[in-house]
Amino acid sequence: MDNRDMKLMEVRGLKKYFQMKSGFLSKPHQVKAVDGVDFTIERNKVFAIVGESGSGKSTVARLLLRLIEPQEGDVLFKGTDVLTLRGDALKAYRRSVQIIFQDPFASLNPRMKIYGALSEPLKIHKTVPRAQFRERVQAMLARVGLDADAMERYPHEFSGGQRQRICIARALMLGPELVVADEPLSSLDVSIQAQILNLLIQIKEDIGLSFLFISHDLSVVQYFSDKIAVMYLGRIVETGETAELFDTPMHPYTQMLIESVPKIIGAKPSQAHQQTEDQAADTPSPIEIPEGCPFHPRCPKRFSPCATTAPELKPHNGRLIACHLSV
Repeated sequence: MDNRDMKLMEVRGLKKYFQMKSGFLSKPHQVKAVDGVDFTIERNKVFAIVGESGSGKSTVARLLLRLIEPQEGDVLFKGTDVLTLRGDALKAYRRSVQIIFQDPFASLNPRMKIYGALSEPLKIHKTVPRAQFRERVQAMLARVGLDADAMERYPHEFSGGQRQRICIARALMLGPELVVADEPLSSLDVSIQAQILNLLIQIKEDIGLSFLFISHDLSVVQYFSDKIAVMYLGRIVETGETAELFDTPMHPYTQMLIESVPKIIGAKPSQAHQQTEDQAADTPSPIEIPEGCPFHPRCPKRFSPCATTAPELKPHNGRLIACHLSV
């Protein structure tokens, strides 16, 4: 298989700006939620996007799914421009690309039994005969570790972890090739997070799925992903293989994120937590992105070009990095 066949999705120059008002008489502000993003998701691989809140991670997910439309850019799925799809072609694309949302309770209809929630995609897309719906739903529930009697129950009758298993089953109902997982663990207890993460790993190995995994939790991303893009205020500042990026982070922001992960050995958890709190408090507003490199007000390594010129994302030592230090 050549390199072109390995590419499942290519994203080029993707931009999404929002107009926002801060007061009744104030002028609207432009929020550059996603500002020229490029990356590639390969077949049967996990590509992760990490960054603090407000970095634009979830907006990227919504753009790829055509839930919102971009100002500029291209999204190619198996070589086809997703942004031009209409009608049956768009419907087929949505069968191939499914999403797991952050909040499993909010993404399930509280008035619909689990059988209805999981069979609904089959009704809409007509992928299997109606006579096979119950068998298909039961098989998918078994894949995520739930019994058949779950079909006749309502979402409120399940725990948070069980509801997320149901949402994973729903995402798999149509046999997708790519699953976008948008912070799928963040609303769960830590003990349950490990179970759901292991379930996703098992599903990936069994089916051969690709994932776009969006998270702010670097310890989870390190465990699950093959490649990582680090986002900051709408831009990717570093992209690399997971093991290499964690071993030798090049961008100062990537270094800061990795250093802020709480460590049980070698540092007091309270100190690590305080460091993370302090860094979060310094995050600029996405409405007022600094001139030059967006990270330079927080960067301990900044020098003269950083305040005036935004660095481009360029190859450097086998990575892509947007930093004047890498020139």
